[in-house]
Amino acid sequence: MSTRVSTTGLLGCIALLAFGTPAGLAGQADEGNAGNGGFYLGLAFPLGQMSATMEKSVDNTAPNTLVPEPRRGQVFEDEVSGDCLSYGVGAVVGYRLPFSGGAYFLDAAADVAKHGGDVEAQFAGVGVSPERKQLGESWPDRWTLGKETSYGMTLRLGGSPGGLRARGISLHVLAGVRFAGAQFTNYSDGCFTTDPCDPSQFVSGQEDRDMDFTVWKSGIGLEKTLSERVAFRIEASYSIYAREEWVTEFDDVVVTVRSSMKASEAGLTAGLLLRP
Repeated sequence: MSTRVSTTGLLGCIALLAFGTPAGLAGQADEGNAGNGGFYLGLAFPLGQMSATMEKSVDNTAPNTLVPEPRRGQVFEDEVSGDCLSYGVGAVVGYRLPFSGGAYFLDAAADVAKHGGDVEAQFAGVGVSPERKQLGESWPDRWTLGKETSYGMTLRLGGSPGGLRARGISLHVLAGVRFAGAQFTNYSDGCFTTDPCDPSQFVSGQEDRDMDFTVWKSGIGLEKTLSERVAFRIEASYSIYAREEWVTEFDDVVVTVRSSMKASEAGLTAGLLLRP
């Protein structure tokens, strides 16, 4: 909770700085508006809502499976979603190419970021037993997914139409690709034997898995020049994470579990840019 408050407060302070710029400083903005080209460095503070959906299929159809009736020969499928507040901090390096007399620009930037926030969810469980925890059933596992680091490239196309240039303001659209590393942990509790178990015989387990997502990002943004060398940027974006799939084979009882994870994120990123 403390991290959420401090991150939100930081974004509010930056926004106040940007849009509360004194009139004298706004005069400098006209000379150093967002259309100026060249290299720049920056800091970024992403904040968003991340959602993830996991699907699980427990396959007992192998001819030599040891799963007994009535679960033998069946496939149990389950799905559950969760979401969380995601936050982070990142470093940016980019290059801006102005055209049309500096009224418009094409911008390419690379960045790397550290993230926090874990999605948590629990399956309902699918099976024929009351607890849905017997061998061959889809157990009511609990899982977490936390994005840890990401890096990528972003292209921006924008400009300052009308009277925006005199105010040191520019608008842009953006598109990019990112590569995000995440930590997945699954917590299970159930029966591993061919004979039925009572609850006191259930065995708990934990699976940790590193995931690498390809992320496609698009959005819109605004920049406000604060001085000849410093600008404030704020962007709203939506990201789609490519689906991750994996298979777990339980060879001792001949059961196959197929799993997949997909995610998306709606976010707001604030940042400060410095032109050397």
